[in-house]
Amino acid sequence: MKKIFYLYIIMLGSLLTSCKDFLDLPPKNQRAVTTLNDVKSVLAGYLDAFARNNIRPIVGPYPIITEAQNMMFESYADNFDFEGNMSQYINRQNNHGNEKFYANKLLWNDYETTTQIWNSYYEAIGFLNALIDQCEELKEADPQELKRVKGEMLVHRAFYIFKLQQYFAPMDREEMGIPLYLHTGKEVMGIEMKRKPSTEIYAVLINDLSQALSYYTEAGANIGYNRFFNDRFIQHLLAQVYWFKAESSAKETSDYQQVIKYAAAALENTESFIPNSTASLQQVQQNLLSQYPAYYMQGMNYGGISAIYGSTWDYMGFAPANLKVAPALLQLFDEQDIRKAVYFNNNTISSSWPDGAAYGAKYVRVHLFTPEEAYLMLAEAYCRSNNMEEGRKLLNTFKRFRNAKELSSGNATELLNEIINERRKEFFTDTDKRWLDLKRYKLGTINRSLKFFNIDFNMKVAAGDFHYSLPIPLSELQENPHIVPNEGWEPLIF
Repeated sequence: MKKIFYLYIIMLGSLLTSCKDFLDLPPKNQRAVTTLNDVKSVLAGYLDAFARNNIRPIVGPYPIITEAQNMMFESYADNFDFEGNMSQYINRQNNHGNEKFYANKLLWNDYETTTQIWNSYYEAIGFLNALIDQCEELKEADPQELKRVKGEMLVHRAFYIFKLQQYFAPMDREEMGIPLYLHTGKEVMGIEMKRKPSTEIYAVLINDLSQALSYYTEAGANIGYNRFFNDRFIQHLLAQVYWFKAESSAKETSDYQQVIKYAAAALENTESFIPNSTASLQQVQQNLLSQYPAYYMQGMNYGGISAIYGSTWDYMGFAPANLKVAPALLQLFDEQDIRKAVYFNNNTISSSWPDGAAYGAKYVRVHLFTPEEAYLMLAEAYCRSNNMEEGRKLLNTFKRFRNAKELSSGNATELLNEIINERRKEFFTDTDKRWLDLKRYKLGTINRSLKFFNIDFNMKVAAGDFHYSLPIPLSELQENPHIVPNEGWEPLIF
């Protein structure tokens, strides 16, 4: 225990402000971790938070997509009628958020959350780098267990790298990938933490996940210990990486074939577990279907996302309540669609959203590697590969789970639009998904006319503009002279 505690102090004491500081941990000869059991014990302090919903990991965010992230990305998207909801947000009966909170969220000015994402994700990457590096020196360790431990860390590291790339890298500027270095200590000395080409970032992701999948094939999982080291989860994340890459500056002609390969593998034997009723859909939200093939994390804070999605005490007259949903979203739902009753009460978000509990608890609920997402990636990949018949077949199979009207005909453009609309319906309020879809598909223009602090703000966010690459934190720009900022961002001061 003394050795493990020593490592915690060294690592947490070295976490400053720049991403290089997060990655620049002590040289290997200063580490107290020297055996595989040491590595497993330290890693357990991080993984324990993925098994229980009442503790925080020793490094990184909790949950892996936080309440603040969820609310920021929802605020930056187009699912809600924010203009129509202002009287509920700026309201004396609202004890979930003040005027400055809403101004920052709804005017694309949430630099605090952006900085938290950057710092916590790089912190987790640095922690995992240190342990992965140490694994290379464990020559006497059980090789099978070493693969399980290292494979677990490779998947987690890939998740954080992928999210940083999605959030901070422009889709069409190859030279503007995220800064990244995968070693620690003496190997980092003198390294300039410049932005990497996006092609290099995706190569790292694919290599790490492919290595993890190979380890899984060779060693299998330690059921009581591993969390993300699961062949279904690894293949799902590989499908996501190729799917996002396929519309980026790093795209290759083979990307959608890789999506087909990995999404199909992730979907294998999952059909019977996909909810097809209002009740089962709500049970998934509450994590009550133990065989549902996805990874679930829940925030600790009751009402943690109430500021954007509605008060847990709205039945007592507290605000915000009866929050209006964007008409363009509502129009996408067929009357018999099972999601409509789960999500909405007429033209407002349901008070019992998302789990059907009276006056919904409004915990942030994170479902990773879901079969629903794999279905829609697979349908799109077939569509983009000019296999319209298979793409439509998969989409309609998915629609039947939700009792939605099937698509009987249409060209490739119409099929793709239907898939995009299905994603919007399926992933309503689901963490960062709608914002990422707006970014990846370069969808529409968002216009908002809002008043804060007696000042009128007229905001216009066009498809593909700078708002879809989050601002590099000021602390990073100050500490790291080699990084190029994302252009266009100018903080509003209230």
